[in-house]
Amino acid sequence: MFKKSLIAVAALSALAGSAMAADVTIYGRIDTGFRYSNVDYDVAGVDDMTKFEMSSGNYTGNRVGIKGSEDLGNGMTVGFVLENGFDSDDGSFDSNEDLFGREALLYLEGDFGKVGFGRMGILNSTAGSFAIGNFTPWGTGWGAVGDQSLIFGANIGSRWDNMISYRSPEFAGVQIHAQYSFGANTTGNEVEGKTTTDRYYALGATYKNGGLNLIGIVDSINEKHAAGTEDPDDTLRVTIGGSYDFGVVKPYLSAAYFKDARMKSWMDAYSEGPQTTTANLSGDWDGYGVIIGASAPLVGGTAHMTIGYMDAEAQDFMDSGRVEEIGADLTRYTFAIGYEYPLSKRTKVYADAGYFKDEMDYGKKGWIDREPEGYQAAVGLVHFF
Repeated sequence: MFKKSLIAVAALSALAGSAMAADVTIYGRIDTGFRYSNVDYDVAGVDDMTKFEMSSGNYTGNRVGIKGSEDLGNGMTVGFVLENGFDSDDGSFDSNEDLFGREALLYLEGDFGKVGFGRMGILNSTAGSFAIGNFTPWGTGWGAVGDQSLIFGANIGSRWDNMISYRSPEFAGVQIHAQYSFGANTTGNEVEGKTTTDRYYALGATYKNGGLNLIGIVDSINEKHAAGTEDPDDTLRVTIGGSYDFGVVKPYLSAAYFKDARMKSWMDAYSEGPQTTTANLSGDWDGYGVIIGASAPLVGGTAHMTIGYMDAEAQDFMDSGRVEEIGADLTRYTFAIGYEYPLSKRTKVYADAGYFKDEMDYGKKGWIDREPEGYQAAVGLVHFF
């Protein structure tokens, strides 16, 4: 950790010194506040989890970034983005302590569009230079309260290594987007481009015309498997949605269909509590999710609201290391509200609250159906620089 900190300081200092000689910018944001959480695990003999804490990244992920570009002539530009995430409440790295875990991107842009290489956010998110998944009012932030992947299923993750991304020029308001990741490249177990690692791909399209914004994305994981074993079913997700800005209100509507997906638990946002209290969501799930929401100006700031519903069925299930077909069903409900108020062009205060509930029907003798539910609320201050 100490060595990584020294490297980060050295890199920032060197680039700051050269900023006058090149088109290089240092930027970032810092968000610190307080968060209250409560979870009823719906397990006999297990107490509710309640905590009040200073926390960071409630409204937006903390980051320090370095970006730059160079004009190559003939309409061509080369550029880069190096972005580090951190927790402001204790000063630690996030993104598994990667130095530039949020984004490490080299790109080329011209009349053909824009192509990028490195670690970056997926299309179906709002994180990074190529992301287009603005399906709700929350954008890139608001923690579990604004996490659209809780309803859209398919726990694909928000960023991938070894990614190639492409964005086309705009034609009559339409742009085409594509991504492919060769997967992870770790020592021993996973090798990028091989079946020993998961590989991600996506194809998307956006349409903008005045206040209308439409998005469609198909993304998938080529699931890893060991040599000599049967190919697993690949995760597939189709997401469509959009918004229209009427000025006085901006409504959102989106829906997703997913197949053979890894399910994401909203309880992941609550780090405390014994592992035995987490609802079993292993295996492959098929289902759909719908989110409706709206943003509107309010007393000098902006208010947001969403309601989410998901219905999913497990196609196979892990029980004590064995794959079984038990027909588990999951119904999920979410409700979230938030408000942000600008103190200046670069500083805001915010407040949010969210409710989450799962209805688990395991469909197996000896397994107890469960209905865990939770609440979360936060207030804080964020500054952009």
